[in-house]
Amino acid sequence: MNQSLAVGKTARLSSTILAIQYFLVCTLSFASSLDDARILEQAGEIPAARLRYAEWLEVNKGNREYPEVLFHLASLADSVRGALAVLDSYSNNLPSAQSVIIFSRMAALESLIGLPEEAARHYEMASKIDGNDLFLLNSLKLKFVMGEFLGVRKAALNLVNATRDATIRDEAAAIAALSLAHMGDDAGALAELKRYHSAQKTINSPYFWLVQLDIAQSYGYPPTEAVGALTSDFRNSAIEYIARNRILRWDMPSVLLK
Repeated sequence: MNQSLAVGKTARLSSTILAIQYFLVCTLSFASSLDDARILEQAGEIPAARLRYAEWLEVNKGNREYPEVLFHLASLADSVRGALAVLDSYSNNLPSAQSVIIFSRMAALESLIGLPEEAARHYEMASKIDGNDLFLLNSLKLKFVMGEFLGVRKAALNLVNATRDATIRDEAAAIAALSLAHMGDDAGALAELKRYHSAQKTINSPYFWLVQLDIAQSYGYPPTEAVGALTSDFRNSAIEYIARNRILRWDMPSVLLK
């Protein structure tokens, strides 16, 4: 009996030791791979470091550090487009919940360098995953730039009714009205904005008033209400400067990039 107990204890002890060894090997392997990449990066061996980071990503798809390492690898790319290519290559390796941040950052980069179609698609993908209304609104603004006025208007009106965020509601109402103006009904767009203001009482976003100012001046209507709200509610700010100087058009940062 004692001999059987001893054998059992020995077997359990061996299993425990094996488990600890496996854990240590995995941990050391994890650290070694990333440490090698970091050492190479610090030494200025960027191409070699990129390869080691990429190797780690290939074998650690479920690791919680995955997004951070992926973003770092992307930051080592030679250009913004190169960074986007890295993010795109590895984004499918992430669970849906983690991929949201990848898609939203890709969209921000794409918007910056003048890729509105790709940016709108990635913002929409991020929105569908976690229901973030801001991502959806950003997608609609980019689609508006591409001239998709009817589709943008329908989606924006739906967002006005669905969102619980007051600022997003204001901006969705504004982009819906602006789409209507670009579809040829400028008077109807201004009337729609006035009805919305009367119903909501308080407007939280300056974008709403900037859109009303844009429509009014573009189509020859007096912009008194918008200018009054912008100069009183946003005194001593860039918003007041834009309103007072009637700045309605400016270039995207992408025009500065070659």
